[in-house]
Amino acid sequence: MIILETLVPVFLLICLGKFLSHKKILSAEGTASIKNICVNIFLPVVAFDSLLHGTYTANLAVLMAMEILALGLGFGAGFLLKKFFEPGIRPYIPFAMTTFEGGTLGWALVAIIVGQKNLYYIVSMDIFCCIFSFSVMAVGFKMINGEKLTKKEIVFSMIKNPLVISVILGFACGILGVAEKIDSSKFASIYSKLVSTLSVPLTPLILICIGSGLVFDKKLLLKGAKFAVTRYFVQAVVTLIVFAIIQKTIGLNKILCYSIIMYFYCPPSFLISVFAQKKEGIEFSSAVLSLMIIVTLIVFSLLAATF
Repeated sequence: MIILETLVPVFLLICLGKFLSHKKILSAEGTASIKNICVNIFLPVVAFDSLLHGTYTANLAVLMAMEILALGLGFGAGFLLKKFFEPGIRPYIPFAMTTFEGGTLGWALVAIIVGQKNLYYIVSMDIFCCIFSFSVMAVGFKMINGEKLTKKEIVFSMIKNPLVISVILGFACGILGVAEKIDSSKFASIYSKLVSTLSVPLTPLILICIGSGLVFDKKLLLKGAKFAVTRYFVQAVVTLIVFAIIQKTIGLNKILCYSIIMYFYCPPSFLISVFAQKKEGIEFSSAVLSLMIIVTLIVFSLLAATF
């Protein structure tokens, strides 16, 4: 019964999103607006509060290093394996092989499995994925699209990103012990209520948006299947390497194990569909993301059922 209580609401919200999209109640523009609200308001609040109340030890530094390692291994594997794919999509392979969609998918699913209070592990790791996406990936896609992006534009796109700002502030306040001062002050209940109000809508809205964006076109899904299988194989190797290092350094507990598996088996950053402008890239990103979202939900169901 507990498993059903976890899974049923998730799938109902995703189905609701697909239904609303199919009936034209929720348009593509409406979905984009909801995503913007989540990314620019709700996610930064969740990120800040998770990091504010996080436990900062040397262990967290190891996890951050593991995220950088995972990104690097995936990116490198993409360059080695892109020759096995169609010429039209080869430039996209390295960028699709790395990164993890944490903000608008992974965080919500990890929080459901291990609880929001344990989310700071993944939030701390995901900042480097965010930096990679808004720097290396942004520049790479500009080059693929035949455009140029100045260093100033890259820096400003990162500095002005609310999620990056909230993560930096969360780290700083968490290390400085601001959480204790807030929790012991007369404003503690106000802060708690504010965070709750701004974070509760996050998961339902994200799941509805995910459902609305799912594509069930057989041709597109088959086009992305080859890549999806390849990426999952690469991520399996990366996961084993990361787990081996963590086990030998800080130790691998159940919460951390489930969190990393769920996070590593999320689709690549949704920004690939935003940055892609050529027809080949748009079709490839749509196929890959739709297929991998479905697989991600299957992985989520298995993890939720066994946690």
